Amino acid sequence: MIATAQPGRVASQREVARRLGISHTALQKAQRAGRIAPEADGAWDIEKVRARLADSSDPTRKTATLVPPVPSIAVRAVAPPPPVAASHTAPDPLPRAAQNTFHDARTANEVLKAQERRLRLDERKGKLVDKARALLLVHRLAKEERDAILAWPARVAAEMAAELGIDAHRLQTMMDTRLREHLAARHDVRVQVS
Repeated sequence: MIATAQPGRVASQREVARRLGISHTALQKAQRAGRIAPEADGAWDIEKVRARLADSSDPTRKTATLVPPVPSIAVRAVAPPPPVAASHTAPDPLPRAAQNTFHDARTANEVLKAQERRLRLDERKGKLVDKARALLLVHRLAKEERDAILAWPARVAAEMAAELGIDAHRLQTMMDTRLREHLAARHDVRVQVS
């Protein structure tokens, strides 16, 4: 029995390359990179290969466009394969990551580069500071403030004691004790910069 081959499907990768007008080596590289793959039955769907190559190619590096499909009628002396049920769909042989287009990848790359440039510009303008340096400055400021608070009773105790008519040394000791207790209770406060 003589039957015609399924239009748009061929068994040979070399035939796909010939029909698309590209080298067989280029198709082999595309297959190794996961950009194209044969169908589940091992045949190649020319239109799917053409579409995947177009989607995953760098448009700035294209030297030639893919040749439009060449109508051909192949005759073979074998029975056609049994028809596939309409409800059965073959799984897509390409992994999900390989289905992203080159355009999507380039867009994501350009967005990341723009964000990086914006951060560098903000840093130069002084809108951003180094996290380690900021924490060091906050720690130094907190230490200076703590020392100033602890020195305060010695500066004001004599004056306050004279106004109240009490012993200056006893007032200074009480104020110093209470301030140290207060600062010790606040010791667990931590500065976190995310």
